[in-house]
Amino acid sequence: MKWVKALILSSVLTAAVSMLLLSVAAFVVCRSGSLPRGALPLITTLIACGAVFLSGFFTALSMREKGLLLGLAAGLVFLLCAGLVTFLLFQGQPGPASAGKGAAVLLSGAIGGILGANRKQKVKF
Repeated sequence: MKWVKALILSSVLTAAVSMLLLSVAAFVVCRSGSLPRGALPLITTLIACGAVFLSGFFTALSMREKGLLLGLAAGLVFLLCAGLVTFLLFQGQPGPASAGKGAAVLLSGAIGGILGANRKQKVKF
């Protein structure tokens, strides 16, 4: 039951943080006026990595155990949701760059989970 609760928390955090980061990026792009189309995949990948990193970090921080698995689970849930949206809405197929983006998202989630689980608690006197 504890893992289901952690996975739900991770999913909600990933969705909230990714929406927040995408909103900030959209605001910055609107204020700048233009964005080269070649930079868009890099920006969205960095936003996805940041969202999964923070989700894995805060989920592992709350659980205080198995940060690697929690971070990987956060990345996997994000990739499954993004893959389903791409397939169902846009009828897109995964391209060669998808493997690299997926690896980056999983790696950032794993790092966030490890850092969250191994964070030292403050000692209060």
